[in-house]
Amino acid sequence: MINATELNTHDIHTHENIVKTVDLREDTTNTLELLAERPQVQIERFIKDNIKLSKKIISQTVNVPVTLNQEVLVIEHVFAQPSTSHDNLVSVVTNNVNVPQLMVNAQAITLGDTPIEIPLLQQIAKVNIETIVAEKVQLMTQNVSHETQIPVTLRHEELVTETVEYDAPTVLASTHIAPEDVNLVSK
Repeated sequence: MINATELNTHDIHTHENIVKTVDLREDTTNTLELLAERPQVQIERFIKDNIKLSKKIISQTVNVPVTLNQEVLVIEHVFAQPSTSHDNLVSVVTNNVNVPQLMVNAQAITLGDTPIEIPLLQQIAKVNIETIVAEKVQLMTQNVSHETQIPVTLRHEELVTETVEYDAPTVLASTHIAPEDVNLVSK
């Protein structure tokens, strides 16, 4: 139950019916409106967080296994038969036991006191770096709903009746009854 002392100044303006006295004799509809409050929910949407997305480059060193071939010079001294290599690149030909000869690219080179340079082939590895798509990241937002309870204090008006006794009642109207209209009842 709400009385006028519990209302703040804002409520006195909006709930004037609480503190008014109603004279039902003047009210032709005999209707008294009692007010009640009800909750109105307003949902606001605001920016809660700001998320920054960026890419960073992480470097790491990896070992790539590669098999490489190289040529080495192999000299065999064979005194019985002169041998020819299958690919005719390098072979030793000995016509004379004291003066060996080499066959390099099908050319005879005599081994003597001066050094002979023979080019040998070798493989080296060059690593090129290729950029590929390693991963795809899909970005999206998702609405997640959850129930919450919001406490709200609601007020309502109730009809209060009380009898007010006057010390000196005010006469509103008086009616005179003629003595002949008065019926006396005897005991």
